[in-house]
Amino acid sequence: MKRIIALLFVFTLLISINSYSQISDDWKLSGQIQIRSELDGRDFDNDTYPLSFASLRTRLGVNKSFTDRVQFFVQFQDSRVFGEEPNTLSAIDNIDLHQGYVTLVKPFNLDLNVQTGRFEVAYGTERFFGAVGWHYVGRSFDGVRFEIAPSSFPLDIFALTVREPQNYIGNAVPSAYSNPSVPATSHSIYGLYKIFNISEKSRLDLLGYYENNRARTNQGDNALKMFTLAGTYSGKYDKLSTVVEAAYQFGKMGEMDVGAYLVSASLEYKMNEVSLGAGADLLSGTDNASSDFNTFQPIYGTNHKFYGYMDYFINIPGNTFFAGLNDFYLRFNYMPKDSKLTFFADLHHFMSNKSILVTSVQNPDGEEQNTFGQELDLTVRYNFIKGTTITWGGSLFFPGDLMKTFFAPGEDLSFWSYLMITANL
Repeated sequence: MKRIIALLFVFTLLISINSYSQISDDWKLSGQIQIRSELDGRDFDNDTYPLSFASLRTRLGVNKSFTDRVQFFVQFQDSRVFGEEPNTLSAIDNIDLHQGYVTLVKPFNLDLNVQTGRFEVAYGTERFFGAVGWHYVGRSFDGVRFEIAPSSFPLDIFALTVREPQNYIGNAVPSAYSNPSVPATSHSIYGLYKIFNISEKSRLDLLGYYENNRARTNQGDNALKMFTLAGTYSGKYDKLSTVVEAAYQFGKMGEMDVGAYLVSASLEYKMNEVSLGAGADLLSGTDNASSDFNTFQPIYGTNHKFYGYMDYFINIPGNTFFAGLNDFYLRFNYMPKDSKLTFFADLHHFMSNKSILVTSVQNPDGEEQNTFGQELDLTVRYNFIKGTTITWGGSLFFPGDLMKTFFAPGEDLSFWSYLMITANL
């Protein structure tokens, strides 16, 4: 029923747009279909069959502005894996509201805009806050965002709700309220973001946010009370471009003190149709003997973009067993002149930031290991027409000691490949 209502609502909007467009052009329709077929052999075991599946993400959005003072946007999304329904005559409730918000432009004649509802949060390179466009669902937040002085000195201030256990209360009856009252266990983020344009070819992005997970530990402390301060410098110097990023996290995780860092630097040199690049990402980890929490957590970043396309390290710190990550990489891009094709090649060397003590029956005392392995990512992108691309990707991972231990008994070369069509309306 929910699915039918949502489809009827979208259909009604489309009819309204079609009739209204004869007298107004302030209705805008947007849409996207992303289809990706994958062949997944990432288990490091050549004795098993690779998994194969296809995912589909469909988005449809409508934007309406009223007298340039109010902007309304709603975007529905369906995310599925081919054949996910139990049979051809049944349906799954996959339609969801990906974005739905209203923006008030300069309310009360103040030099600010107010956006509230459900929306994507993507800042800078998306290393710290990203919409995760690669994923077949993607990320959005519920909250409010203030755009201060958008035309003169733009500054974003935002408050986001990650989790709220309190349900809507329609009828005020005694049973709706706890007595005695219990502390709130919601999870919220409060932050700000600012861009400084240093010159026409360089800029500095600053981001700061406070994350408060009010769920209680066994000792009665908040699960997380943490600040993150981050900065990104990007600049272009003739044929050379660079991106330098750094962040520091501090606060409390339960009873533990938090102190963690991220440092990243990359260089790219462009020569006509070819560009060469190199870089390093260092994400701090926690030593086994430490009583503090020193593992950097890029929880809300678009991690697929940075730490290898095979996605062994998108759930940091869990995927690194809290030991952090050192990623050293080389990049090669080739864009032939007057061609719709672009070729990409990335080579990563992954290490843990802190050594991990690995024990076994043969070696009960354990051995410290720090090498995850090397990953080669190859990508070919074809610009079919404006707004529509066809992308093929193929990757190999050469396992190091840590991957052989974590995926035991698998220790073979792993592989992964995909073919994707992305069509934007």
